[in-house]
Amino acid sequence: MADSSAPTRVMMAVNESSLKGYPHPSISCRAAFDWMLSKLVRSNADGFHLLFLHVQVPDEDGFDDMDSIYASPTDFQTMKQRDKIRGIHLLEHFVNQCHELGIKCEAWTKQGDPKEVICSEVKRVQPDLLVVGSRGLGPFQRVFVGTVSEFCVKHAECPVITIKRKANEAPQDPIDD
Repeated sequence: MADSSAPTRVMMAVNESSLKGYPHPSISCRAAFDWMLSKLVRSNADGFHLLFLHVQVPDEDGFDDMDSIYASPTDFQTMKQRDKIRGIHLLEHFVNQCHELGIKCEAWTKQGDPKEVICSEVKRVQPDLLVVGSRGLGPFQRVFVGTVSEFCVKHAECPVITIKRKANEAPQDPIDD
């Protein structure tokens, strides 16, 4: 039986805004974080330990849509370091807010396919709950784009809560976030 005095460990997958880029969190990610604070944590900061995971998707070629580039091994190391720093700045947004509210938290980045990495990290870390944001795509859009949140609901080895972004916050193109 689990220790009832232990804080509830909630993992939250976070991602950058497709509109603003790093270090800005996506609309659905911000909505999920705000929901988690207002509906789960409330005034019980000591009762929770938040775990923030940011999965970075490596560019296919690593060159940010350039047609061509001369690159040395040092250039590749610099690009990897730049990506790591971007992910850390994104996580900093959430860690700073938790610190201000007195909520214990941890944050880390991984690279790979977000849906696979999130489920793998859930298995490794064993949180009590996973919270993910959802863009609220329709069935047609889901067929072509797919959703990380749907995959996590089906495959994560813990309860999952998906939080849909508010309709008034959705950009013109619902795939953007």
